[in-house]
Order: sequence, then C-alpha cells, then structure tokens
Amino acid sequence: MDENIYTERQILTGVLIGGPLAGGYYFWRTLNAFGKPNLALLAVITAVAVLAISFGSNFIPVLDRLPNFVFYALQIGLVLGITRGYLLNDMTQHIAAGKAVYGWGNTIIVAIISMVITLVPILAFLYLGPGSFDRTTTRSYGKLKHEIVFDSGNITELEVGRIASALTSAGFFDEEMQKTVDAEKSNDRFIITMYCNETARDPEFIELSKTLRSDVQKLFPANPIVIDLVIGTPENRITRLE
Repeated sequence: MDENIYTERQILTGVLIGGPLAGGYYFWRTLNAFGKPNLALLAVITAVAVLAISFGSNFIPVLDRLPNFVFYALQIGLVLGITRGYLLNDMTQHIAAGKAVYGWGNTIIVAIISMVITLVPILAFLYLGPGSFDRTTTRSYGKLKHEIVFDSGNITELEVGRIASALTSAGFFDEEMQKTVDAEKSNDRFIITMYCNETARDPEFIELSKTLRSDVQKLFPANPIVIDLVIGTPENRITRLE
C-alpha cells in the first residue's frame, strides 16, 4: 500500500488552486495511507458535494446571493476541520518517523489537473450559454403574423399548426389585431396561454373566452383544450378554462 501522504500545508495550497476535487484526492490518498478507507471515501463524497453546491449556487435562490469567498472559506474550513480533527497527530507522527510525503511537484500537478477538470464544464456553459439549450420556438400565422410560442420538445409543429388553424377558424386569429399565445401539451391536453390586459378580469370577457374554448374544442375531439388567461406573465394566471 502506498504510504505517501500530503501535509496540511500541501492540501491547503492545492485546494486553493484546484478546488474541492483536489482536496478530495489529497484526503483520499492520505486517509488510505493511514488505514482509514471509510473516511477516505467520505472525503471524496464531500468534495463532490461541495463542487456541486458551488456549481449550483448560481441557480439556487438563497445561494446565488452569497459572495464567492464564502465557498472558498467553506473549502478551507473543511480542510482544517478534517486535518485538525482526524489527521494532525497521524501526520505529525508520520513525518517524525521519516516516512514518505508527496513532493510539491506532485501536489501542484494534482491541483492544476483538478482546476482544469473543474473549469471545463464552467467554460463550456459560459460559451454555450443557457440559450443553447432553449428549445423555445415561435411560429407566425396569417396576414398579421399571429404568433404561437412553444417548446419543440413538448409539442410538435404539426400540433401547433392545428392549434393555429383552430384559433383562426374560431375568429381569435383575425385581421384586426396581432396576437401572441403560448401552446403546450400535457398528456393528451393542449394548453393555450393567452396574454391579456386587465379586461381578463371582466366576467363578459371570460364568457367570450369560454365560447372561444368551446369552438376550438370542437376541432379537437380527442384532445381536451385548456385556455389560461394571464396578465403579463404565465405565472399571473387570472383564470383557467377547461
């Protein structure tokens, strides 16, 4: 068994350069050298978890407000907690007995490799951008270019075309005012989101929308039609007609 270990100073330096992956590797090697495989595995799992939290911090409402130094402090705190809590005596005795310690060259190489592995997905995400994975599509219909916005992974263009034809036949897609709706599919249901102003709260407008839904429904005997009346954003739904 390889009895080489990394010192506390090496681990701290390597983590500052290479992040949690480097720390996980250093602890895995060192703890195994001391005959603590369970702690070594836990250290690797913890390193991956810290890396995942760091990556996901930009997308988690509470964590996205934390400055970056908090995550560096977390990593340094974990290093000191593990070394001072579980390894300091073993490290001291190991070095005092003249046993092998990994060199600084090895330490830095591991740190650089860990840094590269960590940066590749970050740079790829920044290069591609969230929009690269956006399947939102817009199709226009009629003289006024009425728009239907949809996710091509959720509903097909053929189905969207049928919805456009139904909205045209029902008189919603007219030649007086350009309109935009969202369309999505949930199981066998078609959900049409219509953007309105405050008139969407008017009982008379709601009754007209119910008539529209009924007219569209007649053209989709196998698919229940749902119409959401919203103001501003889809989250601000005034009523659902189904």
